[in-house]
Amino acid sequence: MNQTKGKGFGRKGWMVIIFTLFIYMFTCTVPDTLNVSVGAFAMKYGWDSNQMLIFSAIGGFVGIVVSLILGMIVAKKGVKWPTVIFLIISAILWLTYGHANSIASYGLSVVLATAVANSLNLVSTQQIMSNWFPRKKGIALGWATMGTCFSSAIMVAVFQGMFGISISAPFHLMMIIMIILAVIAVVWFKNYPEEAGAYPDNEPITEEERKANLAILNSADSEFTLGKLFRTKEMWMLAIMFGFIALGLVAAVSQMIPRLMAVGMQQNMSILWLTIASIIGIPASVIWGYIDQKLGTNKTVKLFALLWTIMMLVSAIGSGIASIPLASFSVVFYAILLGGMMNLMPSAIISVFGRFDFAQANKLIMPLVIGIRSCAFLLVPAMLAAAGANVNGGYRNAFLLCTILSAIATVIAFALKDKCIGRQ
Repeated sequence: MNQTKGKGFGRKGWMVIIFTLFIYMFTCTVPDTLNVSVGAFAMKYGWDSNQMLIFSAIGGFVGIVVSLILGMIVAKKGVKWPTVIFLIISAILWLTYGHANSIASYGLSVVLATAVANSLNLVSTQQIMSNWFPRKKGIALGWATMGTCFSSAIMVAVFQGMFGISISAPFHLMMIIMIILAVIAVVWFKNYPEEAGAYPDNEPITEEERKANLAILNSADSEFTLGKLFRTKEMWMLAIMFGFIALGLVAAVSQMIPRLMAVGMQQNMSILWLTIASIIGIPASVIWGYIDQKLGTNKTVKLFALLWTIMMLVSAIGSGIASIPLASFSVVFYAILLGGMMNLMPSAIISVFGRFDFAQANKLIMPLVIGIRSCAFLLVPAMLAAAGANVNGGYRNAFLLCTILSAIATVIAFALKDKCIGRQ
């Protein structure tokens, strides 16, 4: 063991955080760039943009199965090689996505790209962070989940600019990025710090403890079988709570630019506001990590859920009265909370199920969260269609429903006990 002991995350720990940050960033690019890619394809081929959004919803539901498969493989084989394979698959799908020239080929590409991205974003990343930072998870996740904000801050503008070259140009870029991440994972990444000559949380352990940890981590022997998980109330509480919150997140970010344009903003200004929100979310992500570490995950989740509900209500009111100032304020409010969502979800699961049973619980919780949040791609188009010409009324109704779901999530957060039921 040659890692520096106990100081921060250590060199290898920081490298893992940065690697995970990039996975968060470039998997979030799939839903984030819907703000501009849907319009680009619709303009070029004359397709119906509402119909195009439905493919993302289907991709989310397909992602339930894909993430369950990935989670089961990760729980048995470790996170490295399944992640490498999924990164390569993602690269291929970005290529086909960019060259879609019929609604059928577009739909298939989006469905599969969404399913694979969701699985990497919510299974691989969380397993990596659980393996490496079981106790310093709050701060470590705060840094890593900045990638979700970098995606909307950078990649939406990159896609918009590269569409000026060709409609396939940004998709080629994404293909290259995913291949690079796969190569880095093959050459450098290790499943556990104990395998990399480092320590969990960069805190010193004895050689006996290191061997004991690896023996447990490399074993699929967990009492939390699928059957037991289905009977465990904490599993359902976590899945429903974060599923409802994630539904609101996807509804907000995937429709942010169209929603701002509906209240009277110009497209360029709407894109600027999305960029501003993402930039605000970068330090906010780290701040939520420190709050998690200071207050404890359970209390932080309660605070976050309550603020998320208020933010959704503000979004609904701002959309309903077509108020540019209120809509802008809701974007800033959302930005402050954005990093906390991706931070607190794995942190809460680790807190409840522990480092050694995290993989078992996560492989079921994440498919359920993905399924619930994917309903956002059906919810918003349905509300807009029901509202007819009253576009702002459609967004208002969609965010009112998200407010109700967030309120239910808040009730669950306050009912969730601060207790670990898994192996520490």
